[in-house]
Amino acid sequence: MAELRQSSFNEVPGGVGISAPGEPHMACVLLLDTSSSMCGDAINSLNRAINDFKEQTSMDELAQKRVDVAIVEFNDTARVVQDFTPLSQMEPVTLSATGCTAMGAGINLAIDIVKERNRFYNSMGTPCFKPWIFMITDGAPTDNIDAARQRIIDEESKGTHGKLKFWAVGVPGYSKSTLTSLTKRCIALDEANFKGIFNWLSESMVTISVSRVDENPQLNNLPSDAQVIPTDW
Repeated sequence: MAELRQSSFNEVPGGVGISAPGEPHMACVLLLDTSSSMCGDAINSLNRAINDFKEQTSMDELAQKRVDVAIVEFNDTARVVQDFTPLSQMEPVTLSATGCTAMGAGINLAIDIVKERNRFYNSMGTPCFKPWIFMITDGAPTDNIDAARQRIIDEESKGTHGKLKFWAVGVPGYSKSTLTSLTKRCIALDEANFKGIFNWLSESMVTISVSRVDENPQLNNLPSDAQVIPTDW
């Protein structure tokens, strides 16, 4: 990650930089279930999709300047795989699947780093789009998610339009009751093939990047292998 310490970037503690500080910025966390049930084709598809997402989204000039991405995984614990970095500086990832499903810890960590990133934008005087946390899971949590659930509700309800958007994407094996208790933005995939949903995520990042900070742009339709999960919200 040495390139993130070049003088062309403004630095935050830990050496993670920001490109084009005069542009509005958006923080996006990929919050990924890497528990043992994701082993095999699922984790391989996820790795390919993340790396393709970087290449595809970086093709847009504004998205390359404005979107910062972090990757958080959760299995037995939660950890930051890659801290916020300008989209074009994302490093290839090779995630592996092991352990349980510490979803609550993962959500809390993702919210923590998003809030820290937005504080950094504010300290730089950099306008920021509403951050996204994009969670993918194929199972039910093995830790307590009560506090994490409440934090999502609190952050999404702050102000007129909320302080973040939390997306919950379930692949076969996911817990519908868990996902629909977290957010109204729930998506189910037909199978653990992540190409289509990451193409949609890339398109969404580009759509937001070319909008104004105070806009709520219309996103493209979901891919054919993804459906909205009805909720009671």
